[in-house]
Amino acid sequence: MEEHGVEGLAEVFRCFICMERLRDAHLCPHCSKLCCYACIRRWLTEQRSQCPHCRAALHLHELVNCRWVEEVTQQLDSLQLGAASTACKGSPSASGDASASPAVAAAPSEERCSQHKGEKLSVYCWNCRLCICHQCALWGGTHLGHVFKPLEEVHSQQVSQVREQVLALRRRLLHLLGLVAHVERSVEAVRRAKDLRVHEIRNAVEHMIARLDAQ
Repeated sequence: MEEHGVEGLAEVFRCFICMERLRDAHLCPHCSKLCCYACIRRWLTEQRSQCPHCRAALHLHELVNCRWVEEVTQQLDSLQLGAASTACKGSPSASGDASASPAVAAAPSEERCSQHKGEKLSVYCWNCRLCICHQCALWGGTHLGHVFKPLEEVHSQQVSQVREQVLALRRRLLHLLGLVAHVERSVEAVRRAKDLRVHEIRNAVEHMIARLDAQ
């Protein structure tokens, strides 16, 4: 529960544009959303002068510099490391249920096997989705015939996959924001053209009425 609370709080301190940890955090004065200064500056200069979240008119000089965010994010990092360490200590060992959820979320550490005291968890059982020690893999019997991989290798692969997905989502988000800005510019252009046309028609009608009245 504590880990989920920390993660939920950490989400609040993510840039809503790049979805990464805040860098040089600034705040929109209209919707109070936090974002990286570089991200919002790029948006305001390359897209349009409005907040990409609440659509309110926005200029660089109106952004609120939140210097306190850096200290808060550092504290959150410390809390997340503590929560991850606690979660890993409670992860199932070789004697756990094979249907348990994957236990490679946190970075490989010096956690020890609960069945073979003192043995480091250094192997990942692909079949059981568990972190186990080398004794569990070789002589435990429970994992006979299973597929094993070094825990460090599995962790590195998962980190790489998550980073690739984050980058893909970030690119997709920026693309969608660009499309939204393009559509809004088109709508604004159509609205201006409509107003101009209505004005021209009104003037023409008034001119015709004036000519009829003059006859």
